[in-house]
Amino acid sequence: MMDFEKISNRSHWKTVPFLRLFLPLISGMLLEYYIPFRAVFLWPVFLLSFIVLIFCNWIPFQIKFRAQCVYGIAVQVLFISLGSILMLLHQDKTLTESGYNANSNKNYLFIHVISDPVQRRTSYKCVARIECLVQNQTCFYENEKVLIYLNNDRLSRQVTGSNWIITDKILQPVENFKSLDFDYKKFCRLRHIYSQLFLKENEYSIVPYVETKSALTVLGSFRKKILAIIKRYVPSKSENSLLEALMVGFTDDLDPVLLKSYADTGVIHIIAISGLHLALICQFLQIILLQKGRNKFGRWIKLLVTIVCLWSYSLLSGASPSVIRAAGMFSLALFARNIFRETTLYNILAASAFLLLCYDPFWIFDTGFQLSYAAVLSLGLFSKPIRDFLPLQNKILGALWNATSVSISAQILTTPLSIYYFNRFPTYFLIANLLAVPLSSTILAGGILLCASSPIHPAAQFTGWILGVLIRALNGFIDHLSGLPGAVVSNLRISLPGTILLYAIIFCSYHFIKRREKLWLYAGLGILAVFLFIRMIK
Repeated sequence: MMDFEKISNRSHWKTVPFLRLFLPLISGMLLEYYIPFRAVFLWPVFLLSFIVLIFCNWIPFQIKFRAQCVYGIAVQVLFISLGSILMLLHQDKTLTESGYNANSNKNYLFIHVISDPVQRRTSYKCVARIECLVQNQTCFYENEKVLIYLNNDRLSRQVTGSNWIITDKILQPVENFKSLDFDYKKFCRLRHIYSQLFLKENEYSIVPYVETKSALTVLGSFRKKILAIIKRYVPSKSENSLLEALMVGFTDDLDPVLLKSYADTGVIHIIAISGLHLALICQFLQIILLQKGRNKFGRWIKLLVTIVCLWSYSLLSGASPSVIRAAGMFSLALFARNIFRETTLYNILAASAFLLLCYDPFWIFDTGFQLSYAAVLSLGLFSKPIRDFLPLQNKILGALWNATSVSISAQILTTPLSIYYFNRFPTYFLIANLLAVPLSSTILAGGILLCASSPIHPAAQFTGWILGVLIRALNGFIDHLSGLPGAVVSNLRISLPGTILLYAIIFCSYHFIKRREKLWLYAGLGILAVFLFIRMIK
C-alpha cells in the first residue's frame, strides 16, 4: 500500500507535498503558542500572502519561473500564518473570562452530561459540558467542558449520559494530585477541561429534556448494549474490564494495578484503542469485501463501506484522539490506493497530521499524538531493514522473527519520547509483545463473536467462558512478567534538547546505513559528542 523505498530514489520534496505544507503549519502553531500574535496582525499577513499566490499563478510562465523564490516564500508565510490563526481560534475561553463570578451566589449553570458516571475511590466522576450561564436574569451561551464528581451511588444512578442538570455550585479549578507525579492539569487542559464541580445531594436539579435521535446517540446506545453483553457473559471484573477496553475503549473499570503491569511491560498500547485495533478491523473488512473489488464501481463501494465502518467503530469506542488519528490515517491510505496514486509514508503521515491539527491544534502537545506518529514512522522506516537483517527459511522461526522485528522497530523512535515523558523503559517489551499482541487480537475477535452470538444463549455462554480463560492467561502472563527483577529501568532523565539530539543521531545512523555515505557517519558522531558533552556538564 505504501512504497517506502521509492521516496529515496527521487526528490524527497516532490513526493511529499503534504510534508512541505505541514512543516510551516506546525511552525505557525508553535509560534502562536509560545509567542502570541494579535489577530489584527495575522489576518492581513494571511490575506496578503494568499493574494501574492493568486497573482503568481496569473502571471506569464517566463516571469513565474523567475519569481519562484517569491512564490515559495508566499506559500511558507501563508501556512505559517494559517497555523497561527488556527491556534488562535482554538484558544479556550473559560467562564471566568466571560463574566462568571465565583464569589456571586447568582450564577446558575445549565450543564449537559456527556458521559455516564464511573466509580472512583470516594466518588463517581463524569464529563459534562456547560451550555449556558444565567447571571442576573441574563443568559450567556457557553461551551466549556467540566468534570463532575458525585459523592454517592444513589446520585450517580440518577445522573446518566445525556441528562441536563442545573446548579448554582461554584466551579473549582482542576488541580494536580499530590500523591502522583503526573501533570493532571496539563492532561485536562489538552482535552479543554479547566474546571470541576463537586455535587452533593440537593445541590443540583435534573432538567426534563427529550434528546433527539442522532447517529451519536444510536452509537452510544449500541455501546451500552455491548458493555451489558460483556458483563453478562464474562462476569469476572478483572476479565470483563479488559475486554471492555479492547472492544469499545471503556477503561474506567480497569484495575489500576493491572494497568500498571501492562505499562511496565510495554504493552499498554493493546488496551488503548488505536491503530492495532483498526488494522485488524480493516483487514477483516478487506477479506469480507474481497469480491466487491473486482471492478471500478465495486472498489469504490468497498472503500466507502470500509471507511464508514472504521469511523463508526472510532465513534463507538469513544472517539479518543488516538483512534481518531488512526482512522484518519487509514482512510487517507485507503483512498489514495483506491485512486491508484502512489503513496509514501511521509506524505500519508503528514496529510493525516495536517488535517487532525486543523481540527484541534492542541493535539500537537499530546503525548499520545506524538508517540503514535513516532511508532508508525518507526515501523515504516525500520521494520523491513531489521526483518531483512536475519532472513530465515523456516516458516515458524520466520514468523517469530517478523513479530520481533516489528516490536524492535516500533521502539526505535518511541523510546526517546517515552524516556522524556515517563523517565522509564520496559526491558521485557519484546517478550511481552510476542504473546500479548496475537493473544489480544484473538480476544478482540472473540469479543466480536460474543456480541454476534449473544441472541443464542448457550453459544454466547461458551464464547464468554473461552474469552475468560484467554484473558486470565494474558493478565497472568503480564502480571508475572512485570514482577520479574529489572522489569523496568526507572529514573531515566533526559531534557528536550537531549531528546532532539537523540532523534538527530538516529536519523544520521539510518541514512548512513542506507546510503553508506561517510558524511552521515561524521554528522552522527559529531551530534553524539555534543549529546555526551551536555550529559557530562549537567
